[in-house]
Amino acid sequence: NADITYDESGLTNKNFIVNYETGKYVVRLSGENSMLLGVNREAELSALKAVAAIGLCPELLYYDIDTGNMMTRFIEGKKWSVEDFKQPDVIAAVAETMKKVHTLPEIGYSFSPYHDIEKRLEAARARNAALPSRLEEMLEKLYEINAERDNGAGRLSLCHNDPFNNNFIFDGTVRLLDWEFAGMGDIFYDLASVSYFYDEEQSRLMLETYFGYCDDTLVKTLEDMKYVVVFWNATWAVLQAGLSENTTDYQAMANSMFSQMEACCNLNATAPACSLDIPHRPAATLSSPQR
Repeated sequence: NADITYDESGLTNKNFIVNYETGKYVVRLSGENSMLLGVNREAELSALKAVAAIGLCPELLYYDIDTGNMMTRFIEGKKWSVEDFKQPDVIAAVAETMKKVHTLPEIGYSFSPYHDIEKRLEAARARNAALPSRLEEMLEKLYEINAERDNGAGRLSLCHNDPFNNNFIFDGTVRLLDWEFAGMGDIFYDLASVSYFYDEEQSRLMLETYFGYCDDTLVKTLEDMKYVVVFWNATWAVLQAGLSENTTDYQAMANSMFSQMEACCNLNATAPACSLDIPHRPAATLSSPQR
């Protein structure tokens, strides 16, 4: 008989750890609202196959393209906390891992945070969800960044698009979990995500490791893309506030991120200097898909 344990860390999906005589596995039952949140199961499967070729994800044993349900082999390894993630050796290891991902062959699916944000705002308005009063000004800054990146500045590669510390596991090899938002995208979106909790010195170390050099232009690009990452996560939280059965206070999470964005746009004179931050998410069970 199998020993099945429900993993409560999933924010969108339902995940189970299964102990059986043949081994230990993770079973994911896809959340009903995955498509509304921008998940593309065909893109995820394509990315998983590409990443599996270089051993950077758990072994995929089953995947249903229609439902998004899947099973992977469980990995016994270390989950990095935010503080772990800031250590120089981990920063370097993560940067090298992202370089490997970004050199993988192209897949036939794209990822645009700008498109996701617009679609989520459209859905949020249709549901009368709470949105900030200065949203249009925030969007102006987003569109400026988008225009700059689309004007030849953005390098497109296969990207994870959600590589926060809770989606990494180390078992002697750095591995990435949760490829739900994978697609061909701007590498700086990935780099902005992994460096989200870094200070400037840590960000510069990451950029130096990734590119072989670091200058003020790279640092500015990273900071611009962090704004996009916060915007994407804020709109994700807005939709989750009206959809999820999870006990997480998604509306408070969204409000916190929107407030930071107001400060970055100089829309709130009483707010502290711009310092973008995404509220910590619960850590996943060792090799469980996070979202």
